[in-house]
Amino acid sequence: MKNRVNPFVMIVLALGGIGFLVTLLTRPGFLLREMLIYVIVLAIIYFVVRYFTKQRMGKDSSSYSKAAKQSKKRFSDRNQSSSHLKSVSTQKKNSKTSTALKKKQASHLTVIEGKKGKKKSRAFF
Repeated sequence: MKNRVNPFVMIVLALGGIGFLVTLLTRPGFLLREMLIYVIVLAIIYFVVRYFTKQRMGKDSSSYSKAAKQSKKRFSDRNQSSSHLKSVSTQKKNSKTSTALKKKQASHLTVIEGKKGKKKSRAFF
């Protein structure tokens, strides 16, 4: 199948092209000023939208970056401790003291109670 363009669209595009060429030949300063205004308005709209979407996403991305840092720190601690050769007695001694010194951070996850086991109270007629 051939993709045909609507004749109405072709006429509008042709008239727009002719109008652009006429304006370019007769009043190039006006055309330049209008294009500059359009570019400035579009830039302002772009930066305003980008600013507000960045603020809205900022809270989520900061939580994500905090979790990523914690995960990276946890995995780097594991890799560093396994890469060094230590005696068994010092490893046991260090593990006991390190667990006592470290405080476990509160989890950011919460449990939501479900209703799977509960029956619905319905009035039967």
